[in-house]
Amino acid sequence: MIENTTVTTALIVVGIFVVLLIAVAIYSIAKKRVAKATARAMEAHDTMQKAINQSDRLIVALNLEDDHFYNIHGDMLPPDGETGLPISAITALLHPDYLEEFAAFIEKLRKGETQDATLDYLFNTDYTGGEPKWHQVHTHAVTELNLEGKPSHIILTMTDETEEARFRHMEDEMSEKYEQLLEDSIIGISYYNADGYLIDCNRMMREICEFESRYDPLYFDTCIYDFAQFNINREHVEESWLCIKLEMTKRKLNKYLEVRVHPINDTKGKLKYIAMGVRDISGERDLYLQSKQNSLQIQNANEEIRRYEDQLRYLLENSKMHVWRSSFEDGTVEFLSDLHHPVAKMSVEEFAGKLQTAERKMLITIISQSIEEKENYMSRTFTRPFLNLLTQDDKVHWYNISNIPSYDKDGRQTGYFGLIRDITQLIDEQEQLKHETERANDSDRMKSVFLANMTHEIRTPLNAIVGFSDLLTAIDSPEEKSEMLRIIRNNCDMLLRLINDFLAISSIESNGLSITPKDIDFAKEFNDICQSLSQRVTEPVQFITENPYTTLLTTLDRGRIAQVITNFVTNAVKFTQQGHIKVGYEIRDNGLYIYCEDTGAGIPEDKQEKIFERFVKLNEYIQGTGLGLNICKSIAQRCGGQIGVHSEGLGQGSTFWIWVPCEIREKA
Repeated sequence: MIENTTVTTALIVVGIFVVLLIAVAIYSIAKKRVAKATARAMEAHDTMQKAINQSDRLIVALNLEDDHFYNIHGDMLPPDGETGLPISAITALLHPDYLEEFAAFIEKLRKGETQDATLDYLFNTDYTGGEPKWHQVHTHAVTELNLEGKPSHIILTMTDETEEARFRHMEDEMSEKYEQLLEDSIIGISYYNADGYLIDCNRMMREICEFESRYDPLYFDTCIYDFAQFNINREHVEESWLCIKLEMTKRKLNKYLEVRVHPINDTKGKLKYIAMGVRDISGERDLYLQSKQNSLQIQNANEEIRRYEDQLRYLLENSKMHVWRSSFEDGTVEFLSDLHHPVAKMSVEEFAGKLQTAERKMLITIISQSIEEKENYMSRTFTRPFLNLLTQDDKVHWYNISNIPSYDKDGRQTGYFGLIRDITQLIDEQEQLKHETERANDSDRMKSVFLANMTHEIRTPLNAIVGFSDLLTAIDSPEEKSEMLRIIRNNCDMLLRLINDFLAISSIESNGLSITPKDIDFAKEFNDICQSLSQRVTEPVQFITENPYTTLLTTLDRGRIAQVITNFVTNAVKFTQQGHIKVGYEIRDNGLYIYCEDTGAGIPEDKQEKIFERFVKLNEYIQGTGLGLNICKSIAQRCGGQIGVHSEGLGQGSTFWIWVPCEIREKA
């Protein structure tokens, strides 16, 4: 029993010792762990303290027992805050708008409703009582519990975010502005992700595409690559600009768009987004088409105006017309070849000074007054002569002038406008027509006289021929018969000349006088003509011929030249009672100059030009038709020559001459 007790005691002692050893070991291990934990805690504390020192955060603690704030790190509290400041001193520095929110924030932590909370508010950092300096403060608060598990302190980490808030505010404002600019842009803008689905778009894009709502499923659920009109390559989106016609039957869209596609890539060049700018150019296209149509119409109108102006210019040029206009303001008159090209400009006084009538003063008054005041002066079309108005030839030109009043946009008359036409030729033609009418009347009268004379002229030689022919049978004396035969022959020649003159005049009036040149020896032909004519000249008048050549080979119409010489000599015989009649010729100026000189009655100077006109007779009592010299003039003109007469006057004789061009081949 004792042994058992001893054993039991020994076991107990051993057990206690073992327990002690274990306790010592545990203590030693715990001590080491505590030491390590303390070291780690100190190290963490030091690290945290360094981090706090390096940060710009301020830490204060609110002791819930005395309701005082204490600075733990930084100087957020006023200078005397190290001894603690009552909560009322801190709330006095808060912006009034945050007092209730701050009080609720502290109360919530104080009651333990939460152990972690944050609050943003404005805090005044000016402790002097001057102008408040509000700072944006972000506070993160945690509660510290006592051994009973109740909040004993509130630790507040305070971060001054004034600058950050200012920058955020600026960024927000800038973002709002850019967003507003984007939204209010006059160009439709939309953004798509890399898969081609719409992310967002502005108001103009929604209006162009006629969205039914802000996030219209038709557009947000449709891939941009599936729109054939945009023709965007899914594999390789490129910067592009295109014009398309957007047609969507579902929305009844039919618009013309100008589209700009801009891919947005990341730093590695991979497509991130697609930006698209769209502008509705349907209205512009309609305006362009309308403008094109208007331009075409204007072009056609201008072409029509140009053709009209060309026609007007042609009419003005070919009708010798000009446009004229006057101005009341500067007192000028301007003349234009058409509506745009002036040819002369002068004052009203200069214009009136060129008028060749005594109406200059009245013309100045007319052009310088309004239409109402001028009605009493002249009609709207008048014809007057002017000198050096549109021409500088020192000749008087007649102008027909029409005028209408011209007005400004206010309806006030500013001058006159009209056409001025040079009608000088018309006036001259009227004068010539008047003269020709008078000549025709004279010609009719002279023809009547001529017909009356012709009856007498033809009857005279016929009576002589018939009478003396009857007497031939009753006369036996040879001398008397010879004289009667001479008289009959002369009257036959006279009758033949009359008939030849009638035939020549008839030929001139119908087909023109015919000229048939032939190669002749004019010297021989001249002698033959003169030999025949010499028988018509009787005493006491002497007949003289001057033929300077024995041979003169040339080309002439022998019959017409003989007709001229015969008429010259016949007229000379009629008007020459004494003296001589001389016929001759000479070579002059590459032609023949033939003359007939007499010492007869002569011709007054004022009648020398008329002597070659038809039916003109200086002495009505002298036998003749008044056609011979006119026929000679026609022959000279047909041969390309000239004809004329020299006479010193009555009683001084006359020299009739004709010059005809011809080629002289041989003379001797």
